[in-house]
Parts: sequence; structure tokens; C-alpha cells
Amino acid sequence: MNLSLLAAGLPGLAEPISPNALAAMHPLWAADLAALGPLAEGGASPRSLMVCGPCTSTMDVARALCAEGRLAPWGSVITPRQTSGRGQLRRAWISDAGNMMATLVCPPEDKPWNDLRPLVLGQLFAAALESLGPAVSVKWPNDILCNDRKVAGMLVEERGGCVLLGIGLNLSWAPEPEALRAGHGVAAGRFALAEAGLGPLRVWATLVNHVETGYINLLEACTPKEFLTIFRTRLSWMGRRVLVHEGIGVRYEATVRGVSEEGGLVLDRDGTEVVLLSGDVTPV
Repeated sequence: MNLSLLAAGLPGLAEPISPNALAAMHPLWAADLAALGPLAEGGASPRSLMVCGPCTSTMDVARALCAEGRLAPWGSVITPRQTSGRGQLRRAWISDAGNMMATLVCPPEDKPWNDLRPLVLGQLFAAALESLGPAVSVKWPNDILCNDRKVAGMLVEERGGCVLLGIGLNLSWAPEPEALRAGHGVAAGRFALAEAGLGPLRVWATLVNHVETGYINLLEACTPKEFLTIFRTRLSWMGRRVLVHEGIGVRYEATVRGVSEEGGLVLDRDGTEVVLLSGDVTPV
């Protein structure tokens, strides 16, 4: 994988950055740069892992680079700081310079898998994370939980034929409960790496390599139906009672039963099957 520094930045999206300034953002960034050595500038190829300075969000930067032809599928962007990071339902993503904030350019949509793409990516990133630390589960559709705490949030966006996956992973810091959404936020936590001292850049490079290989293998080896059988074993809160948030002011309790062929969350609402296609759930 080619590592590149977007030293000149992008007007209105990413600030210019130097290796020294990047290392000063957080000790984990300094450790990564010391371990990896000098970064090329400008982007060695459209599949590069590009490091940018503080930005609005890595999704904004990745989309702009895709539009310019400078980033292609399996290329990615990572930053030490975002000012407008976002998660599911356009919620703000609160983070710290020692955490991982990145966006991956995904392969073009494959029709049989389109609806399942968030689940596929959640499954693959969860498996990749487990190669670096403790066991995790996937909170529908694709957030990552460790011991019932949210350690990573993921967001898939498609626009103009460009499919992007944004991900934030808590490595050095997690927000306190009072900083989360009032009333129905899952408690945040840090993902404890098995190898101390790894920073966002080295963790992201490892994850991208695992996910690219896993994605190709999964789509070749499995049908969508077979994949869903695998995914159900990693789904958070199977068989547990949850509070469902569906639309403005719509709240009810139900039991998690699995996922549908369209990627929706299957719930048992007092004996009636409900398939949640948009919304959120938290344990009761």
C-alpha cells in the first residue's frame, strides 16, 4: 500500500500539513510516522492511503479526490482531526486526534449486494478489528461494539457513482455519556489494541488490507443468503429486548430476531414481526 501526504491540503476542505506538524498532533501519530518513515507527497496512485491535515471530514476530502480522479476504489483518506465528522442519521461524530478518522473508497455497487453493503462492511471491519484486539459485535447496521460499548461508528454514502465508507474508531479516547445524544445513546468505549503503541495510521493500513482481501473473498465464496447466515452470528443483542427509535417520536420495545434478505433488522414486536429499514435500537 502506498502512503501519501496531502501536504498542500484542499482549499476549503483540508488544511496544509507537514510531517512535523502531523507528528505534533498526538503521540500516537508521532509513533506511527517514526515507524513508517517518510511519506511521499501528493498521492503515488489512486489506490494510495492519503494522509491529510485537519479537515471538515475525510468523506468530504475523499469525495473531492475521487471527483478529480486522484482516488479510486480501495484508496482512502485519514486525518488527525475533523471539524464536521458525521455518523448515522447525520449525527455529529465527536473524536480526538489520537483516534482513527478515515474514509475508504469502496468498489462500484454490485446489484445483488447493494442493500447488504453496510452489513458486509460492518462484518469485514469487525473481523479485521479482532485481528488487532478483543472480540466485537456489529450493532445494526454497521457500528462496532465491544462489551456493549460503541468503539467504532461507520457510515456508507453513495453519490455520483462514488461509494464511500467513513469510519471513526476510538483508540485513545471516548466521549463521556453526557456528550452523547440525550436519551438513547449507546455508551462509548475505547478499543484496546493487543499491541500497545500502534496509532491511527498503522491501524488503518492494517484494516484496509484485511477488508480488501476479505471483500473479494466473501463475494466470490458466498451468496447473499449465505452471508446473512454468517452475519447473524455477529449481530449485537440477538434475542434481547431493545428500544426502537423509528422516525420522529416513534418509540417502542421489541426483541431482536435477525436480519432480512434486504438488510433490515428483524424484530419481534409483541408477537408481530417488524423489519426495521431505517432507525436505531438500544438495549432496554
